[in-house]
Amino acid sequence: MARYARDFITQVVLRADFVSGTAPMSAQAPEGVLAAVESWPERAVINRTRTDVRVQKTPQGPVRDTRTINFPEHNFWTEGRALHAAVCSEHMLLSQRQYGGYGPMRDCFLELLEAMAAQYPALRLRRLGLRYINEIKLPEEDAGPGLGADFWEHYVNPLLLGGLRFAANGGALARHMCTTELNYGTDRATIRYGIFNQDYPKPNQRREFVLDVDTYCQQTLTAGEVPAKVDDYHAAACQVFETAVTDALRARMGRA
Repeated sequence: MARYARDFITQVVLRADFVSGTAPMSAQAPEGVLAAVESWPERAVINRTRTDVRVQKTPQGPVRDTRTINFPEHNFWTEGRALHAAVCSEHMLLSQRQYGGYGPMRDCFLELLEAMAAQYPALRLRRLGLRYINEIKLPEEDAGPGLGADFWEHYVNPLLLGGLRFAANGGALARHMCTTELNYGTDRATIRYGIFNQDYPKPNQRREFVLDVDTYCQQTLTAGEVPAKVDDYHAAACQVFETAVTDALRARMGRA
């Protein structure tokens, strides 16, 4: 995202899902991963499961073979749990709740991925994604009155507010979330936006607008192809955000 003195990012997630069998990790995380998170004080191993479904052809017809596969997930947190990393045989992710900029998070993610690739040369990805969750909260009195489209049109692109106008019903709105999916061939984006309302199903009383941008691909990648991909996804997420907000919100955020 563009750097602002104030942002509304509540979570950023970089995630790589591995092709099954290309990262045969077991009870011990790779040494390179442990070295990368050596200063992170909190860690835990969580037992995860996944269901593997295979359909086999038999003379009697197709037979579904369902297996439950158990695997350990190695988790690491920085002090205060601001940054969380998880690695296992199935995936790797880096999640941040106190956004410190794209560059440091990108570097940390790539360092972990390179450590995995060094340990497992056959490593391949089946999915790569970057997700930004923005919760635009404007409870300040000088932001203006109201909870509906008449309020939000000052800060959010009016093209995203049609549903709020339709639902104008005297303060009874409990939730209004929309989803737009974009398909660029191998690259995809899912954009979720609207009024989530943490007090649902009670009527919404908060000036909070969610803009959740998930950019990803579902194709086979090597670790060497990841840096350019995540840079593209970061640029796409920035473009979505800047298109979705108005100059009035940018003024409240302030350029850093």
